[in-house]
Amino acid sequence: MARLCTQMSPLLDECVLERLHQKRIFTVLDILQESPEKLIQITKLPFKEVLQLHRSITANYSAFPIKGIDTYIELISNTALIPSGIESVDAMMEGGFLTGKIYEVCGPSGSGKTQLCLTISTHIAHDFEQQVHYIDTKTDFSGKRVQEMLQTRGYNDEVIGAVMERIQVTRIQDIYELFSFLQHLKTSLHHEQDGDHSVRIIFLDSLPVLLFPFLGNDLNDGLGLMNQLANTMKYIVTEFHITFIVVNLAMQFLEEENVPTVVSNECLPRDENLVMCETVKPALGKYWLDVPCMRLFIHKFDSSERREITVMKSTSLSTRKYCKVLIHPAGVISSLGSEYSEKPRNTFQNKS
Repeated sequence: MARLCTQMSPLLDECVLERLHQKRIFTVLDILQESPEKLIQITKLPFKEVLQLHRSITANYSAFPIKGIDTYIELISNTALIPSGIESVDAMMEGGFLTGKIYEVCGPSGSGKTQLCLTISTHIAHDFEQQVHYIDTKTDFSGKRVQEMLQTRGYNDEVIGAVMERIQVTRIQDIYELFSFLQHLKTSLHHEQDGDHSVRIIFLDSLPVLLFPFLGNDLNDGLGLMNQLANTMKYIVTEFHITFIVVNLAMQFLEEENVPTVVSNECLPRDENLVMCETVKPALGKYWLDVPCMRLFIHKFDSSERREITVMKSTSLSTRKYCKVLIHPAGVISSLGSEYSEKPRNTFQNKS
């Protein structure tokens, strides 16, 4: 809150400021919270001048009121639905990714998370001619893989070159370098004219690599860094109407549970009531669970190229939805004749 000074009003001379400071009135908020009658006693100013001072400070330092309908119209006009380019995934998500939201792609190592991100990046860069920011923390972004996807789809070298130029890859080595990049990105987006941002989607592949070194230590720096990152990402997606897709790792945990009834095949009984249940959970702990608005879990079938993508957590969709896809030379594609489905309530286990 701004401190009172002589530049705010001709009525605030040194003598008046000294009297206000003696009564512990130092800021704009302090003076606005006092009644005009008390200010008259403190400043020795006439009633008319106190009212004039009050109105002047209110006009110069108050927030402008905004109508709710105006905010809603602005939000609708700037919100876009970005298809993934994978028919079954778009059907499951009811169209694709909404701008202004944070999404997460989660799965075990080698399940195809990066392949999914590369497929979506290629689709947006080609079909919509939009720039894509791809933050690579594992130094395994493959330009050859993107080229293979485009060549398999029959595009010529000129088109392939234009698409690859629109995918801007930034390699990040630690969390502090990520914060520097996001701050630079905020500055560049602010400088763009008329809110016509060429960047509508950002990929972060992957986040655990950056945060694992700070989790579990006595200093507890990980939670502070995670909170700062979540706030920065939410500011970017809200202020500039951008979609953020974060890649996370799914890990398996063994948990003890007292189950007096018959247990599923996934549980290994130790005695008649105590069982060890194997559950799959996203990494980074409980704090990060609520940061994304939607979490997509990728499951790999044995050693084949088949994958199942499940809505693991969502603020708008049923967590029983899933679809089947294939890892193909052209990228991640829908299985032949496959559309999204919903698992029955009595058999689906929410992994979150």
